[in-house]
Amino acid sequence: MITLKQIARAADCSLATVSYALRNDPRIHPETRRRVQEVAATLGYRPNPRFSSLMSHIRSSRPVGKGERIAFVWVHTPKAEAAADPFLQRVYLGAKARAEALGYGLEQFWTAERGMTDQRLSQVMKSRGIVGVLLSPVMHESEVTLDLEWDRFAPAVIGSARWTPELHHAGHHHFLAMLLALEKLAAAGHRRPMAILEAEVNERARRAWEAAFAVFHPQRPAAAEWLWIGLPADRREVARRFKRCRPDAIVVSSQAIVEQLRTMDLATGPERPIVTMHWTPTAPEIGGIDLSYDMIAANAVDLVVSQLNGNETGVPPLPRMLLFPGRWVEAAAPAVHSSDALASTNGPQRGRLSLMP
Repeated sequence: MITLKQIARAADCSLATVSYALRNDPRIHPETRRRVQEVAATLGYRPNPRFSSLMSHIRSSRPVGKGERIAFVWVHTPKAEAAADPFLQRVYLGAKARAEALGYGLEQFWTAERGMTDQRLSQVMKSRGIVGVLLSPVMHESEVTLDLEWDRFAPAVIGSARWTPELHHAGHHHFLAMLLALEKLAAAGHRRPMAILEAEVNERARRAWEAAFAVFHPQRPAAAEWLWIGLPADRREVARRFKRCRPDAIVVSSQAIVEQLRTMDLATGPERPIVTMHWTPTAPEIGGIDLSYDMIAANAVDLVVSQLNGNETGVPPLPRMLLFPGRWVEAAAPAVHSSDALASTNGPQRGRLSLMP
């Protein structure tokens, strides 16, 4: 059996250098790593899988050094937007909580910061001894290219956008989420649901919402008649489609679609509920899918830490995907005020808008 000492002697370097190089540790110069690995291959070295498993367990079980940090990189997102957007803050806090539970600190960086380039960001993270890199969701793009020195980092992406290069990522299982929404509507007796999805969001979801709607719609194979990708500005065109399809429920990609329907006087009542694929606590009267991106961000942290424990860096040859379908949230019952209760005893109320049963 070939030993590390024999490899060190043949490669003319220290035993520690050989150990790190064979684990692709970024602290060893790439040329040295390549040379050591070539020598090991020539000698016929094969790692002991039991020993490797034991060392990985030891590394993952021991407390992480207090100063060890993971970079949280806000990709193409200004600081002000990252701080003000409730969705993005939920993502960050979910990642932060998971990182700290595993003993790591989380340090924020912004690609949109003035004077920041991909090369400069790589240099800053390297100078601070950061190897683990967590990449934020992108809010305004369906495809992202980032040219970091990937061989020096252990990266993972939060979200489903297409990346160049393609990296490990944790995201939302949009296909299963749409299936869940349709199943909940069917259980409530709705047989003609209509979906109105924003084109950009649908693309970031890799058209998974669209695909699931087409496959599982109760009126399949004519499901396309009940699907809008982008809502036309012409109210008459929308009204004609509503009249032709007679939808008994509406699935929307976000609260913005609900506001558009309201401006067209097409927001509906209990007989035609609205559910959203992006539920937020700011609109509890509308039920739907909670994407649970705090949990997704935590899953992305796990992807980074698993690479750190295995001393893996660089672009993976076979990227892993951890997808979570979220959870269903029922619409909150509207609050009943004393004046409402009095009115209900005196007869039916008129002119009130209710989006959910």
